[in-house]
Amino acid sequence: MFESLTNDKPELTTTVTSMLVVWCVLLVLGALPALMLTGMAFEGGHTLDAYLSLATVWSYPPLVAVAFFYRRKKPAFVWVPSITILLFVVQELAWEFGMRVRFSD
Repeated sequence: MFESLTNDKPELTTTVTSMLVVWCVLLVLGALPALMLTGMAFEGGHTLDAYLSLATVWSYPPLVAVAFFYRRKKPAFVWVPSITILLFVVQELAWEFGMRVRFSD
């Protein structure tokens, strides 16, 4: 209530801090393999698997940025980058169940 009057920023919890560190380490370590993945995603054609791979890799950095910028206002947003994990699971399930949708010949 008095945050705007005192200009004191709320302390980050251990969970928020540790998850931000995990997301940033994954972002730094996964940048090169992710860029290589997007280059090779369409070698098998324009399939659902290729588009899900592309969406997963391209959405991760902005989601980490959202988690970082809203870390004090909305600490629950630290879990937003886990959406990319969900996309990877959907991609694997689509492949396992034989959903090989082609968008062009």
